[in-house]
Amino acid sequence: MTTLELQQKIDKFEELINGFGNQNFNSKILWQMKSEISEHFKGTSFADADEKKYAWERFESLALNLKEKQDAVTRDNEKFAEEAELLTNQIETIVGDGFYSKNPEKEAITNLKGLIEKTFDYFKQSRWPSKERRNRAWDSFNNLREKLRKEEDRFFSELREKKTAQTERSHQLSSIIIETIEACHPDATTQVLFQLLQQLTAHLLSIGFLEETVGWIMANKEAEPKAPLKMKSEGLREVRKLLSENKEDVSRDDKQRIYAKLEEISTELNKAWEVHKEEHLRKQLEWEERKKIGEIKRADWLKKQADFLKVLEEKLEKRTADKVNLERILASKNDFLARQQGRVQNQTSFLQKTREDLADIQEKINTAWTDSFKEKMTEKIAFKEAKIIEVNADIEEVKVKITDVEKDVKDITEKLENINKSKEELTLKIEEVKKNLEPSLSE
Repeated sequence: MTTLELQQKIDKFEELINGFGNQNFNSKILWQMKSEISEHFKGTSFADADEKKYAWERFESLALNLKEKQDAVTRDNEKFAEEAELLTNQIETIVGDGFYSKNPEKEAITNLKGLIEKTFDYFKQSRWPSKERRNRAWDSFNNLREKLRKEEDRFFSELREKKTAQTERSHQLSSIIIETIEACHPDATTQVLFQLLQQLTAHLLSIGFLEETVGWIMANKEAEPKAPLKMKSEGLREVRKLLSENKEDVSRDDKQRIYAKLEEISTELNKAWEVHKEEHLRKQLEWEERKKIGEIKRADWLKKQADFLKVLEEKLEKRTADKVNLERILASKNDFLARQQGRVQNQTSFLQKTREDLADIQEKINTAWTDSFKEKMTEKIAFKEAKIIEVNADIEEVKVKITDVEKDVKDITEKLENINKSKEELTLKIEEVKKNLEPSLSE
């Protein structure tokens, strides 16, 4: 082989090495080429030793690069196999004792299938460290896929059975619901609606609904309510609520039939409500007119009550002033009476003392030895007797005053009692009038 051919061979070897580990992971051709080039060195004639040395060193450098890349690819292949095995283990963990037995959501199923597809891509590539390792991983992966496929077949078979049963259940439920909706027509009797609501409740309980989830249907319902339109509107609202909260129990076709009937009856109810509102408005206007007349009458009555209250309060104020004045006069009279009674008592005591003095003087006269002493005592007796006459006259005069004052006290006391009684009556009347005025005062 010529040096040019050998050089071209080495160039090709370098080109293949540069691509190795990027797009190409098969090193078998490279190692064969390395062996061939190594043999070619033995049969190639070089111009001199330097040319051979340069070519050999270049070849050895490329061979070293090949070994390093081979080691890197080997590590990458090991990592690649570990990733594939890890993904297979993840699938095994998810599948476990039964993936579909847990009724997975659509998102979980999609994620698992995405993981299986991702793992399957690993087996399409020739980057496995060995055929045996790939076969072991493939067997494990394929067994999991087969297990999952069987589970999936059973799962969707059961779903189809459930779907059939659900469709039948939906038909039964929708028939009762449509009957209930029709009973909400304005012309239908509330007795029929009441019975159908009971029937709907019983049916829901029979197909597995809990009592607390359907109790609201019959809440505050009467066979003959005072507001039948309200009961029927509530009936439609409850049907809508039932559909909204239990969408999975009614099929799409049945929902369309139900909503069509809801729309039809709702339209009729709306018309009935318009008539009802017009009638209600007429009655409301009549009531407001009566109320207005009543308010005018009440305002007039309240004004009269307020004027009356003012008169009563003025009377009460005058009675209070009269009472204060009479109490002041009564206090003065009582004070005067006490003083006069004290004067009578003092004068009476003075009379008693004077009479005792007269008896004593008389005794002295009877036992007197001289005429001059008798004459002197006789003068004293005359003075004392004159004083007694004067005091008696004063006592009689004071007694007359006492009688007059006692009469005044009695009269004033009676007047005060009458004033107090009048004040009590006025106070009660004022409280009564104020109570009548309280609502208007709060406004």
